Amino acid sequence: MSRQKAVLVGILLSLTVGCTAPGVARAPPQAACGICTDALDRAAADHGVTLTRGQSKLVIQVYENTSTRWTATVQLTDGASALQNDSLRRAIVSDVFDRARMVAEPTHVTSHLSGQTLTVSYRDPGAAETHDDTIVFTRFHATEPQSPFVIGGDGTPYPGADTVVLRAPNGYTVTGDYASATESETAIRWHGNGTTEHIDRSTRVTFIDDQSPQPDSNDATPMAGLSDVWNSLYRSPVAVLCVVFIVGILFVYLHRLTQD
Repeated sequence: MSRQKAVLVGILLSLTVGCTAPGVARAPPQAACGICTDALDRAAADHGVTLTRGQSKLVIQVYENTSTRWTATVQLTDGASALQNDSLRRAIVSDVFDRARMVAEPTHVTSHLSGQTLTVSYRDPGAAETHDDTIVFTRFHATEPQSPFVIGGDGTPYPGADTVVLRAPNGYTVTGDYASATESETAIRWHGNGTTEHIDRSTRVTFIDDQSPQPDSNDATPMAGLSDVWNSLYRSPVAVLCVVFIVGILFVYLHRLTQD
């Protein structure tokens, strides 16, 4: 087989892999609570502080104007006294946000230490959006790589904290069904275990105004869900056609090579 032919076969095989392996292009997992992960341990160690984390919790409060307040609490069983130094604590928290892969884009970060409990609070103005009479929390929604060339793709979200609580705005109610979470009328809870307990990649949490007519489950934001439906319909047929096309070319080309 000539060098040119070998290169062409290699390219075709690479395209086949690209069409059939959409998960390969995804970014690494992203934590809902970055400060609750071992990123805190590493950042502290870089500043000469040894921390031992205990239980952790993240509470996300969504407001009617779509702003969000994220409050993380981490129980420290060792090393907490060093974080009484305000400038040192702020530097460690800043390093965590610089390094950790997180779903949020924190602004207005504050932190304080109370006994053995580290509390870090911040805002994320881009975590929610409005659709008619609903507010949709989108930070846990991860985009998929785009077929047929497997480009992009967000990392799969995971809790990071032992417990993540997402609270509805005042006067709003949770609507819809969310895999791997427990729900009430006003809040949704995820329970974490390292990076093994993932949050469903398609998660868009919908809150509906209590004064509005109640829609059917998950029908409050049809346009928001339409993208997922289109992607699921589009991605599979395109991938299949891509594979069939390339396999056909390979078959014809390799058949011709055997005739040389």
